[in-house]
Amino acid sequence: MAFVMKRVHGSECLGPDLIELRERAGLTIAEASQQTKITPSFIQSLENERLEDIPDPVYSERLLRTYVAQLGGNVSYYLHKYRECLETRGIIQSKNESLPRPIRLRAKDLLVTPRLLAIAGFGVFVILLGGYVYYQVRTIAAPPSLEVIEPVEGTRYEDPTIIVRGKTLPEATVRINDQPAIVHPDGTFEKTLYISRGTTEVHVTARRRYGDEASITRRVIYERELPPLPGQTEPAPSGVK
Repeated sequence: MAFVMKRVHGSECLGPDLIELRERAGLTIAEASQQTKITPSFIQSLENERLEDIPDPVYSERLLRTYVAQLGGNVSYYLHKYRECLETRGIIQSKNESLPRPIRLRAKDLLVTPRLLAIAGFGVFVILLGGYVYYQVRTIAAPPSLEVIEPVEGTRYEDPTIIVRGKTLPEATVRINDQPAIVHPDGTFEKTLYISRGTTEVHVTARRRYGDEASITRRVIYERELPPLPGQTEPAPSGVK
Protein backbone atom coordinates (compact mmCIF):
# COMPACT_ATOMS: atom_id res chain seq x y z
CA MET A 1 0.00 0.00 0.00
CA ALA A 2 1.39 3.39 -0.99
CA PHE A 3 1.22 6.34 1.36
CA VAL A 4 1.19 9.97 0.24
CA MET A 5 3.10 12.30 2.49
CA LYS A 6 1.48 15.73 2.75
CA ARG A 7 3.34 18.79 3.92
CA VAL A 8 1.75 20.68 6.78
CA HIS A 9 2.21 24.44 6.83
CA GLY A 10 1.82 26.05 10.19
CA SER A 11 0.09 29.26 9.20
CA GLU A 12 -1.40 28.01 5.96
CA CYS A 13 -4.88 26.50 6.04
CA LEU A 14 -6.28 26.55 2.52
CA GLY A 15 -3.74 27.66 -0.06
CA PRO A 16 -1.60 24.50 -0.31
CA ASP A 17 -4.67 22.30 -0.69
CA LEU A 18 -5.99 24.44 -3.53
CA ILE A 19 -2.61 24.48 -5.25
CA GLU A 20 -2.41 20.70 -4.95
CA LEU A 21 -5.95 20.34 -6.32
CA ARG A 22 -5.16 22.51 -9.34
CA GLU A 23 -1.82 20.83 -10.04
CA ARG A 24 -3.40 17.40 -9.70
CA ALA A 25 -5.82 18.48 -12.43
CA GLY A 26 -2.79 19.45 -14.54
CA LEU A 27 -3.84 23.08 -14.91
CA THR A 28 -2.10 26.39 -14.62
CA ILE A 29 -3.90 29.30 -12.99
CA ALA A 30 -4.78 30.70 -16.41
CA GLU A 31 -6.12 27.32 -17.59
CA ALA A 32 -8.09 26.84 -14.38
CA SER A 33 -9.57 30.31 -14.81
CA GLN A 34 -10.60 29.53 -18.38
CA GLN A 35 -12.18 26.23 -17.39
CA THR A 36 -14.07 27.49 -14.32
CA LYS A 37 -14.85 31.03 -15.58
CA ILE A 38 -13.34 32.43 -12.38
CA THR A 39 -10.83 35.27 -12.58
CA PRO A 40 -7.13 34.47 -12.09
CA SER A 41 -6.87 37.17 -9.42
CA PHE A 42 -9.49 35.43 -7.30
CA ILE A 43 -7.74 32.05 -7.67
CA GLN A 44 -4.42 33.62 -6.70
CA SER A 45 -6.01 35.31 -3.67
CA LEU A 46 -7.31 31.95 -2.44
CA GLU A 47 -4.08 30.06 -3.12
CA ASN A 48 -2.01 32.78 -1.44
CA GLU A 49 -4.63 33.04 1.33
CA ARG A 50 -5.07 36.77 0.84
CA LEU A 51 -8.61 36.51 2.16
CA GLU A 52 -8.62 40.15 3.23
CA ASP A 53 -8.54 41.07 -0.47
CA ILE A 54 -11.88 39.32 -0.96
CA PRO A 55 -14.62 41.74 0.16
CA ASP A 56 -17.60 39.37 0.39
CA PRO A 57 -17.17 35.99 2.14
CA VAL A 58 -20.57 34.77 0.92
CA TYR A 59 -19.76 35.50 -2.70
CA SER A 60 -16.30 33.98 -2.28
CA GLU A 61 -17.79 30.78 -0.86
CA ARG A 62 -20.00 30.42 -3.93
CA LEU A 63 -17.03 30.85 -6.25
CA LEU A 64 -14.95 28.41 -4.20
CA ARG A 65 -17.75 25.85 -4.38
CA THR A 66 -17.85 26.18 -8.19
CA TYR A 67 -14.06 26.13 -8.51
CA VAL A 68 -13.56 22.97 -6.44
CA ALA A 69 -16.43 21.15 -8.14
CA GLN A 70 -15.03 21.97 -11.59
CA LEU A 71 -11.61 20.60 -10.62
CA GLY A 72 -13.08 17.41 -9.11
CA GLY A 73 -12.35 18.15 -5.45
CA ASN A 74 -14.33 17.45 -2.29
CA VAL A 75 -16.52 20.54 -1.95
CA SER A 76 -17.42 19.98 1.72
CA TYR A 77 -13.77 19.58 2.70
CA TYR A 78 -12.64 22.78 1.00
CA LEU A 79 -15.57 24.80 2.32
CA HIS A 80 -14.71 23.60 5.83
CA LYS A 81 -11.09 24.64 5.34
CA TYR A 82 -12.19 28.00 3.94
CA ARG A 83 -14.34 28.73 6.98
CA GLU A 84 -11.51 27.72 9.30
CA CYS A 85 -9.32 30.27 7.53
CA LEU A 86 -11.94 32.96 8.01
CA GLU A 87 -12.17 32.16 11.71
CA THR A 88 -8.38 32.17 12.08
CA ARG A 89 -8.13 35.57 10.41
CA GLY A 90 -11.01 36.94 12.50
CA ILE A 91 -13.18 37.57 9.45
CA ILE A 92 -15.95 35.59 11.14
CA GLN A 93 -16.12 35.31 14.92
CA SER A 94 -16.53 31.63 15.74
CA LYS A 95 -17.14 28.21 14.33
CA ASN A 96 -20.75 28.42 15.41
CA GLU A 97 -21.27 31.55 13.33
CA SER A 98 -22.27 30.54 9.85
CA LEU A 99 -21.87 32.73 6.83
CA PRO A 100 -24.97 34.72 5.91
CA ARG A 101 -27.10 32.97 3.38
CA PRO A 102 -29.03 34.59 0.56
CA ILE A 103 -32.73 34.98 1.24
CA ARG A 104 -34.79 32.42 -0.60
CA LEU A 105 -38.46 33.02 -1.16
CA ARG A 106 -40.69 30.10 -0.38
CA ALA A 107 -43.74 29.30 -2.45
CA LYS A 108 -46.08 30.32 0.37
CA ASP A 109 -44.37 33.72 0.55
CA LEU A 110 -45.63 34.43 -2.96
CA LEU A 111 -49.25 33.56 -2.21
CA VAL A 112 -51.77 36.39 -2.33
CA THR A 113 -53.49 36.31 1.05
CA PRO A 114 -56.79 38.02 1.93
CA ARG A 115 -54.87 40.42 4.18
CA LEU A 116 -52.58 41.37 1.30
CA LEU A 117 -55.58 41.88 -0.97
CA ALA A 118 -57.23 44.08 1.66
CA ILE A 119 -54.10 46.22 2.00
CA ALA A 120 -53.75 46.54 -1.77
CA GLY A 121 -57.44 47.41 -2.13
CA PHE A 122 -57.21 50.05 0.57
CA GLY A 123 -54.15 51.56 -1.12
CA VAL A 124 -55.97 51.74 -4.46
CA PHE A 125 -58.99 53.32 -2.74
CA VAL A 126 -56.82 55.99 -1.10
CA ILE A 127 -55.16 56.81 -4.43
CA LEU A 128 -58.49 57.07 -6.24
CA LEU A 129 -60.02 59.16 -3.45
CA GLY A 130 -57.05 61.52 -3.46
CA GLY A 131 -57.28 61.90 -7.23
CA TYR A 132 -61.02 62.61 -7.04
CA VAL A 133 -60.59 65.24 -4.31
CA TYR A 134 -57.77 66.89 -6.25
CA TYR A 135 -59.90 66.99 -9.40
CA GLN A 136 -62.87 68.48 -7.54
CA VAL A 137 -60.77 71.16 -5.84
CA ARG A 138 -59.11 72.05 -9.11
CA THR A 139 -62.48 72.22 -10.87
CA ILE A 140 -64.00 74.44 -8.18
CA ALA A 141 -61.01 76.77 -8.08
CA ALA A 142 -60.74 77.09 -11.87
CA PRO A 143 -62.33 80.15 -13.53
CA PRO A 144 -65.62 79.50 -15.34
CA SER A 145 -65.83 79.39 -19.10
CA LEU A 146 -66.77 82.75 -20.63
CA GLU A 147 -67.80 83.71 -24.16
CA VAL A 148 -68.77 87.19 -25.36
CA ILE A 149 -70.93 86.92 -28.46
CA GLU A 150 -71.66 90.65 -28.81
CA PRO A 151 -70.14 93.13 -29.27
CA VAL A 152 -67.33 92.14 -31.63
CA GLU A 153 -63.98 93.84 -31.10
CA GLY A 154 -63.79 97.21 -32.89
CA THR A 155 -67.49 97.44 -33.78
CA ARG A 156 -68.64 100.98 -34.67
CA TYR A 157 -72.03 102.17 -33.48
CA GLU A 158 -74.13 105.18 -34.42
CA ASP A 159 -76.30 104.78 -31.34
CA PRO A 160 -75.13 105.00 -27.71
CA THR A 161 -77.22 101.98 -26.72
CA ILE A 162 -75.59 98.58 -27.30
CA ILE A 163 -76.50 95.02 -26.32
CA VAL A 164 -73.86 92.83 -24.64
CA ARG A 165 -74.54 89.10 -25.02
CA GLY A 166 -72.53 86.08 -23.98
CA LYS A 167 -72.48 82.70 -22.31
CA THR A 168 -70.90 81.20 -19.18
CA LEU A 169 -71.72 78.61 -16.53
CA PRO A 170 -75.22 78.87 -15.01
CA GLU A 171 -73.82 79.19 -11.47
CA ALA A 172 -71.41 82.00 -12.39
CA THR A 173 -71.88 85.67 -11.48
CA VAL A 174 -71.44 88.05 -14.41
CA ARG A 175 -70.64 91.76 -14.28
CA ILE A 176 -70.36 94.09 -17.26
CA ASN A 177 -68.43 97.28 -16.58
CA ASP A 178 -69.01 96.62 -12.86
CA GLN A 179 -72.77 96.29 -13.39
CA PRO A 180 -74.44 92.94 -12.59
CA ALA A 181 -75.99 90.96 -15.43
CA ILE A 182 -78.63 88.25 -15.11
CA VAL A 183 -77.42 84.74 -16.02
CA HIS A 184 -80.16 82.46 -17.36
CA PRO A 185 -80.39 78.72 -16.50
CA ASP A 186 -78.69 77.83 -19.78
CA GLY A 187 -75.74 80.10 -18.93
CA THR A 188 -76.57 82.88 -21.40
CA PHE A 189 -76.60 86.51 -20.32
CA GLU A 190 -77.61 89.80 -21.91
CA LYS A 191 -77.42 93.42 -20.81
CA THR A 192 -78.10 96.80 -22.34
CA LEU A 193 -75.20 99.20 -22.00
CA TYR A 194 -74.92 102.91 -22.72
CA ILE A 195 -71.62 104.10 -24.13
CA SER A 196 -70.07 107.52 -24.60
CA ARG A 197 -68.91 109.04 -27.82
CA GLY A 198 -65.54 107.74 -28.93
CA THR A 199 -63.91 104.46 -27.87
CA THR A 200 -65.36 102.54 -24.94
CA GLU A 201 -64.04 99.40 -23.28
CA VAL A 202 -66.66 96.77 -22.47
CA HIS A 203 -65.25 94.68 -19.63
CA VAL A 204 -67.08 91.40 -18.93
CA THR A 205 -66.20 89.23 -15.92
CA ALA A 206 -67.54 85.88 -14.72
CA ARG A 207 -66.79 84.31 -11.36
CA ARG A 208 -67.96 81.30 -9.42
CA ARG A 209 -68.42 81.45 -5.68
CA TYR A 210 -65.09 79.85 -4.76
CA GLY A 211 -63.25 80.04 -8.07
CA ASP A 212 -61.03 82.44 -9.95
CA GLU A 213 -62.35 85.12 -12.27
CA ALA A 214 -62.56 84.95 -16.06
CA SER A 215 -62.62 88.21 -18.00
CA ILE A 216 -62.92 89.45 -21.58
CA THR A 217 -62.55 93.04 -22.79
CA ARG A 218 -63.96 94.36 -26.07
CA ARG A 219 -63.43 97.86 -27.48
CA VAL A 220 -66.27 99.53 -29.36
CA ILE A 221 -66.58 102.94 -31.01
CA TYR A 222 -69.57 105.26 -30.91
CA GLU A 223 -69.59 107.75 -33.82
CA ARG A 224 -72.58 110.06 -33.87
CA GLU A 225 -73.19 111.87 -37.16
CA LEU A 226 -74.42 115.46 -36.80
CA PRO A 227 -77.31 116.66 -38.96
CA PRO A 228 -76.31 118.95 -41.87
CA LEU A 229 -76.45 122.70 -41.36
CA PRO A 230 -78.95 124.75 -43.35
CA GLY A 231 -77.78 125.06 -46.93
CA GLN A 232 -75.48 122.01 -46.64
CA THR A 233 -76.13 118.83 -48.52
CA GLU A 234 -73.37 116.82 -46.78
CA PRO A 235 -73.20 116.01 -43.08
CA ALA A 236 -71.21 118.51 -41.05
CA PRO A 237 -67.65 117.52 -40.24
CA SER A 238 -67.11 115.86 -36.90
CA GLY A 239 -66.71 118.43 -34.09
CA VAL A 240 -68.93 121.16 -35.67
CA LYS A 241 -71.87 122.17 -33.46
